[in-house]
Amino acid sequence: MSEIKDKRIFIYEIVSKRDTQGNEIKAKKYIHSKIGLWAYVREMSEREKFASKSTGIETTTIFKINHNPLIKAGQYIDFKGEAYIIKSVDGYEFYKRDLTVRAVRLDIGEAVYEEYDEC
Repeated sequence: MSEIKDKRIFIYEIVSKRDTQGNEIKAKKYIHSKIGLWAYVREMSEREKFASKSTGIETTTIFKINHNPLIKAGQYIDFKGEAYIIKSVDGYEFYKRDLTVRAVRLDIGEAVYEEYDEC
């Protein structure tokens, strides 16, 4: 099966900012331009999920994207209206070609909790 990067994703982190009245707010800070990033996306098989769970990192989805040094664990991915949190980033022997990003889909309530309480 070929790994064609034909899906558009958006990667962001939550930052604290001040609004015009001086109140602290949480805002999304994207690490790329407005057009997003192209990625190959697939759900992990049950065997892969079990293997990742046994290492202590529970993941459900794999995103393969072009190398970007700004991508790290703990950031969020927006893909087709769903929120994911990045659990691990694999640069495959430091070749700086592709990154394999493993992430977990968040529930809507969980995403709000992550955005407002952890940062």
